[in-house]
Amino acid sequence: MKWISYFKIVSIGLLFLSGSCQKDSIIKLTDCNLENIVKSVSNEKGTIWYDTQAQSYAVYTGVEGSFDSQIIGLICNLPDTSKVEGLKITFSGNYYNCEEFTPLIPGQEYFYLELTKISSDSEE
Repeated sequence: MKWISYFKIVSIGLLFLSGSCQKDSIIKLTDCNLENIVKSVSNEKGTIWYDTQAQSYAVYTGVEGSFDSQIIGLICNLPDTSKVEGLKITFSGNYYNCEEFTPLIPGQEYFYLELTKISSDSEE
């Protein structure tokens, strides 16, 4: 009887240790891989946020016809003046394949984004 209780305690302890002692592997966005173009967009609406997984600024856009899907464009050439979280923008650019980051929420897709035009949307 004591052996079973001891075994349960040790097993639970090992489960906690194995889950909490793992070091998170963080991939930093250093260079954009602009080789496999997926699509080009023109005058698209989006919002700039800092993506904690990629540790980079990104443009978040919704997917037309969906209420919960999201495209995350990791910006390769964002001007310093646009590095403002929550900034609503209109942009044109090219999306490239990105397989380095796994979406944290179902419905998200990661891409590299090369901006060709960007303008801030003023609140009216």
